[in-house]
Amino acid sequence: MAVSVSIVVPVYNVELYISACLDSLYQQNQKSVEVIFVDDCGKDRSMDMVRDYIKTNGIDNWKIVSHTHNRGLSAARNSGLRESHGDYVLFLDSDDTLAKDALCILTSPLQEKDYDCIIGGVDDGTLNSCSLQSRRIEGNEEILRSYANGEWYVMAWNKLCRREFLMSNNLYFEEGLLHEDVVWSFKLACTAQSICVLNEHTYIYNIRENSIMTSLNIEKDLNIYIKAFDCIAGYIKKKGLQYHQSVYTLFYGKRAGIMYSLIDKKENGLLAKYYPQIRKQSYMSPVKAFLSGKIPLSYLFRDLHYILPSGWGVSYLWMFYNLCYRLRGKRVEGAVWK
Repeated sequence: MAVSVSIVVPVYNVELYISACLDSLYQQNQKSVEVIFVDDCGKDRSMDMVRDYIKTNGIDNWKIVSHTHNRGLSAARNSGLRESHGDYVLFLDSDDTLAKDALCILTSPLQEKDYDCIIGGVDDGTLNSCSLQSRRIEGNEEILRSYANGEWYVMAWNKLCRREFLMSNNLYFEEGLLHEDVVWSFKLACTAQSICVLNEHTYIYNIRENSIMTSLNIEKDLNIYIKAFDCIAGYIKKKGLQYHQSVYTLFYGKRAGIMYSLIDKKENGLLAKYYPQIRKQSYMSPVKAFLSGKIPLSYLFRDLHYILPSGWGVSYLWMFYNLCYRLRGKRVEGAVWK
């Protein structure tokens, strides 16, 4: 039986890139595919170009969902997900493209098993293109461990997800929140029971000169991360995941990467300003985590600042960074701003 796929494409002010996106969708040699374009009320010709493309090529399995006003990427993805009918859902950003035969590659593992999620590699046109190690991951414990170890990426796009899995676990995107992929992928890792990771590149990521990640205001971005981690901390407590080893590794490790990235960028003032907020998000003493076998000794030393008074904690972070990174010439683990 053929697997049906819904591709959700939020559209907002991408007239310079949408043609390539449309061509990449049209060339997919795959039956039973519905494409859902979500009009998020941009101010350019993007949606006119989508409508013209559908009409010119006589495509009857592409449809448009329209917002009444601009609501953001998370809301657009949610609207597309709610309107989808496929067995599996794939999110595609409208300034990116799918590789040739991407859907054939992504759906091929489904001949053996109905995985919750299938993840392909990413080509960004640089030497940093993401080629993943192909593997089948079974059981939530192993999936969380693989995610904590960085074996697959945070971004929501290029993940072919079983629609029923998303809906039954309420895996919608947090609306009004940037870095929504950080929260969404964390929840996915906490709920999935089977994931297939593929080595082949199935997604072509377009690095835009004016994107958030290349014209960065660090303080603004830091505030967004803090809001995202507030959501994650709430989810951890709601689901009773406080005592899960891989959850600790993920949550504390990512925040450590953010704090050491600030020091690496010589933003000590921002670290001192926002450290109390980051500190409040913690839910377990590193000493307790170490004594219960949840973290190794190296993580205990990394996280000892949480049990010190706040002012001393910042000084400890600076000392740990210098000993472990600057003096050794080592790259910050989980670096954010490069």
